[in-house]
Amino acid sequence: MSYKCALNIPDCHIPWHDPKAWRVMLTVAQDFEAKIQKFDEINICGDFCDFFWFSLHPKMPEMMSIKDTLKDEISCARKMLAELRELFPSATINFIEGNHEYRMLRYIINKCPELFDMFSVPELLNLQSLGIRFFPFGRNQLFSCCGTNYYLRHQPYNGGKHCAATSIANKHISIGFGHTHRIQSYVTTDALGNEIEAHSMGWLGDPEAAIFAYMDHDTWAQGFQIFHAFSQEDWHVENVRIKNGTAIYNGVKYVG
Repeated sequence: MSYKCALNIPDCHIPWHDPKAWRVMLTVAQDFEAKIQKFDEINICGDFCDFFWFSLHPKMPEMMSIKDTLKDEISCARKMLAELRELFPSATINFIEGNHEYRMLRYIINKCPELFDMFSVPELLNLQSLGIRFFPFGRNQLFSCCGTNYYLRHQPYNGGKHCAATSIANKHISIGFGHTHRIQSYVTTDALGNEIEAHSMGWLGDPEAAIFAYMDHDTWAQGFQIFHAFSQEDWHVENVRIKNGTAIYNGVKYVG
């Protein structure tokens, strides 16, 4: 395997993403392509959309002032996917479905099962026209990043306080995931001397958005991931932290 690289994008919760964080990520990624190499893969690691109106959870009073409709959500997500395709025309873009996108199917099955085959996330988001591959949500969801033994999925195998370490303990494979909105890394070695590592990538959403007002998000942190692969077993993960609308990568400060 020749050198390959990937941009791994965690939860955005469009349209309640943080535009500054999104712009920082894109600027770092464009600079990476200009200085190092074009990305082989752009991997969207779930909850790209929020699908707030499909949620079966009770709507809190502070949410009743939300003006963004489902149509607005889908329109915004389409524009941002089109932006990714325009900026990275040679990359394979993979859309790994999250539990928030899965909200739509769950809503249809609960409320109007007769329509379950009339709508799908790939169709709503025009994924086929953008040349974006879709990987559905589920317990067996695993995507090999750049063909290596580092796997991506939306949810960790354990969502507790130490989600990275306990995910390794549960499944004994190297994984990267979103969902938790935290930044965590854990590395260990098995009995044969093989390193295993897990990374929680953070997120790119706006913690001040009204839809998150009901949750304690003191542990949430913005970030994304750049992945380097030299062979199936020889690869390296860089977790890029975004703090107060800025990121430091390769000694350069990027401001959203």
